[in-house]
Amino acid sequence: MSAPSLFGSRDERIVEPRSLLSSIGEVAYSWDIGSDTLSWGPNAAEVLGPVPLAVLQRGLSFAGLVEPGSGRSRYDAIFSSGGHDLGDGAVYRTRYAADLAGRKMWIEDAGRWFVGIDGRPSRARGVLRLERAVRPEELTATDADLCDRNALVERVDEALAEHLPADRSVVVLVAAIGELARLNGEFGHEGTEEIIEEVRQRLHSVMRRRDQLMHYSGNRFAILLSSCPANQIEAAAERFIKAVARSAVESSRGIALVRLRVGAAIAPDLAREGATLVKAAESALSGAEAAGLDNAVIARRPVVAEGGGGAPRLDLEAVAALNERRVRLALQPVVTAKGRIPAFHEALLRVERPQGGFLAAAELVPLLERRGLVNLFDHRVLELAMMHLTDRQDAVLSINVSPRTLADADWIEGFEASAGASPGAAKRLIVEVTETATIEDPERMARLLVRIKQRGARVAIDDFGAGHTSLRHLRAFPIDILKLDGAFTQNLRRSTDDRFFVRTLLELAHHLGVETVAEWVDDELQASMLCDWGVTYLQGHLVGKAELSLPDETHDGPPLRAAG
Repeated sequence: MSAPSLFGSRDERIVEPRSLLSSIGEVAYSWDIGSDTLSWGPNAAEVLGPVPLAVLQRGLSFAGLVEPGSGRSRYDAIFSSGGHDLGDGAVYRTRYAADLAGRKMWIEDAGRWFVGIDGRPSRARGVLRLERAVRPEELTATDADLCDRNALVERVDEALAEHLPADRSVVVLVAAIGELARLNGEFGHEGTEEIIEEVRQRLHSVMRRRDQLMHYSGNRFAILLSSCPANQIEAAAERFIKAVARSAVESSRGIALVRLRVGAAIAPDLAREGATLVKAAESALSGAEAAGLDNAVIARRPVVAEGGGGAPRLDLEAVAALNERRVRLALQPVVTAKGRIPAFHEALLRVERPQGGFLAAAELVPLLERRGLVNLFDHRVLELAMMHLTDRQDAVLSINVSPRTLADADWIEGFEASAGASPGAAKRLIVEVTETATIEDPERMARLLVRIKQRGARVAIDDFGAGHTSLRHLRAFPIDILKLDGAFTQNLRRSTDDRFFVRTLLELAHHLGVETVAEWVDDELQASMLCDWGVTYLQGHLVGKAELSLPDETHDGPPLRAAG
């Protein structure tokens, strides 16, 4: 079957990626989970409609748009995914109904989350796709137990206002049905809904009269316990856990054994605000899910260091590592789509910790950009890459350069000096800039990229596909390679829309005369489709994970495994 054409039969008008994305109802996003900052592709308004900006800018606020009982929010999907980030993210996928400014739509939401310094999800990148409008009969729940996360916080605040003045404690239990993705796969949506309803009834059956039960965010329940002392929380949680696990749950699609994971937070010991308590209980639940615990995990106050300081400053630790030459490169292979022959490696930043292990790049790099320190590390990565290329005459490397670094004249001057000293190495270097870096000042960016090309290096546009760059600008840039955003390539197995979009991007690259790299390639079916459509290179776990280069670049030998 021939690939879809970018061109009209007569006038050869090219379809802009942004227009095509909007036409299929897709928008890319990134989410800084720690600060709860949500950033969208430039076509967000076209796809999502007039959703208030304050809602779009916060991940948990957007989760509040999810219709109760319709499916897991993105937050729940990430924190209950059970995956592990081994360097380039862990997959999450969910489907839910959301109220988009009065327009209720079914949404498929998928991407990858990246681990932070604490081992928990720190950042996420993904694609949201509108499927169809919600039919009235699909959301008919009227149960008073049903609510969304915002309503849950309000209910907790009401309970706090009632009980704290009377010196009565309030405990928030957040409970989740384990392995919901497996249940969905085995029993389908209808069978899983029956299981969730049976769990709700079992929880109700062991509640005290003054307790409150709320079902929110797909597989999650919140239980408010008043006058429950801290030393009784585990016993109370055990009562609910045993009620759910006492026997198999029968549904029209079969019988299931269900387990409940529980996180807890208590007021006033931990906090006096509903939002803080709910978030703390959810974080404790994440710990219970990750460890597979059958008892409650209780949120505790963070331990403050004796000197009065808080947690270590990541930026200070990173700068110390830079000064002590503990900055390393991890090399991830990029292979030809046909033949799987190694073509080059992407050099990824790794910062060693004194006690062992590495700082989480997904959390560190955005922090360094906010602190204005990222250019220091980009300089060091360039130095290490040029050393590697000089020592290994057959090596080809690509390096990532932050938009903030490109705005600094020192980096381009340092690059030109390095390339002048080692012109052979420069010809085997690829400089990657993100698609978003090209939009603020396209003319200046074009001049910078020309200077890079004049020294013999190649230029790649990274994370391409979200629609930030117009075709007019692409033609003006001296591009050698387009790297397709993995958020689109990872959904090829499931989404016909993404298959159409990726094939169209590949034809666009062919029209521009540039090579292409498909990121996040994890399975053979995905690789086979991409190869058939003409992608040049593949990158992902299927063809190789990132591995540490040796500290002494003059030594040959196998690289070390790098998991962070």
